[in-house]
Amino acid sequence: MQYDSIDGLDKKISKLIMGNDNQVYFDEAAKLWDHWIEVGGNAFDNAHVYGQGSMEKLFGDWHRKRNNLKELVVIAKGAHTPLCDPKNLSNQLTESLDRMQIETADIYIMHRDNLEIPVDEFVDVLNEEKNKGRVKIFGGSNWTLERFNEANEWAEENNKTKLSILNNNLALCKMINPLWDGCISSNDDEILAYLEDNQTAHLSWSSQGRGYFLPDDITQKIEDKITSDESSWRKPGEHSSGPISCFDSYENRERKKRVFKLASKKSVETQNIAGAWPIHMKFPSFALIGPRVVEELDSSLKNLEVKLTEEEVYWLNLKK
Repeated sequence: MQYDSIDGLDKKISKLIMGNDNQVYFDEAAKLWDHWIEVGGNAFDNAHVYGQGSMEKLFGDWHRKRNNLKELVVIAKGAHTPLCDPKNLSNQLTESLDRMQIETADIYIMHRDNLEIPVDEFVDVLNEEKNKGRVKIFGGSNWTLERFNEANEWAEENNKTKLSILNNNLALCKMINPLWDGCISSNDDEILAYLEDNQTAHLSWSSQGRGYFLPDDITQKIEDKITSDESSWRKPGEHSSGPISCFDSYENRERKKRVFKLASKKSVETQNIAGAWPIHMKFPSFALIGPRVVEELDSSLKNLEVKLTEEEVYWLNLKK
């Protein structure tokens, strides 16, 4: 495992972070999470909306039985649209802490932003929760750079703690259509420059492009399955959250060609090249992964074995 630090936390954080959004049964979850600990992982991404709270409860039961909370870095997310406001933020945090059987979340992340609410109101409530000892550090998921910067400028002017984490999509394949409403990509020159200049930590979701960098026939099968699974609730004309619907473009096809070329040169899988890219940034950069079984986890761990030079990082992203 590889680790990095985020200001405000006294623990090192594994560069890969376990996403807890797909486990249903305790025994299966425990097998996966026990293996995660064995290989050196220590960070867990939880959210109030995952499984309508069932995932948080599973995680709480597991760490209680293992008595290992002190070793873990626990991420809590809340205030997802449409309940994205200061009151619901605090109420959901109370529920999440209770479900996970913890008193404090190491990291708290707003799952969405609400442009109708002045940013200072969010900064205030986040600081209140920090002062209560219910969170240590905090940030925003799917926030624009403008709002993120506005929040931190206001915090600095008013002697408040700033947002220290951005949790957007950061994949080598730049998101063309949002996977879900309100999703934002950090594969953007201005955002990447801001993160590097300010050494702001970034946690990337869907960091491997949901299978976009697999061979074309496999990518198509993933697209077809996701489209079929989502057909019951997607609105007419609304695209699916599959790899082709969300990521396919002329530029991304060129990125994919370069991934295949570099994977052949380094004798590794294409997915591992793509998975290594987000954690080779010049700022504290972490990648959320969502394995369902041990074998999928072991596959993602190979991302850590891939070493990319600075030139390769830029070349893969079509930059000089």
